[in-house]
Amino acid sequence: MKKRISISIISLCLLLTACGQEPAQSTNAEQPKPLNVNLQGPEALRKNESGNYKAEVTYGNEKVNNDDVELIEFEIEKKDGDGKGKMLKPKQIGKGVYEIQTSFSEPGTYTVQSHVSAKGTHNMPLITVTVK
Repeated sequence: MKKRISISIISLCLLLTACGQEPAQSTNAEQPKPLNVNLQGPEALRKNESGNYKAEVTYGNEKVNNDDVELIEFEIEKKDGDGKGKMLKPKQIGKGVYEIQTSFSEPGTYTVQSHVSAKGTHNMPLITVTVK
């Protein structure tokens, strides 16, 4: 009888140990990389002067393909404004490179912010622009 109980306890312990282990994770899965957006453009313009703003988008060290970009918009907003910016769709001018051209009709301080989503990641860098 004691032998039967001992075998049952050992079997139960082995069963619980086997069930409690997590499966090995695959090392082949792609690790997430940072989504980088290099936003460039003039930080000072005169009233009604046109400026080009460009976003260079990379995922890790590689420029993103247009198919991988879920969203790309530029938002222009006056700092003293009502909090509602104007959204502009950029043109793709190269692999991972997007651009808008805009001008400002009133003097003041503005922000130009790109909203970029690609490969499940979002990045929103901005530039402050002074218009005289």
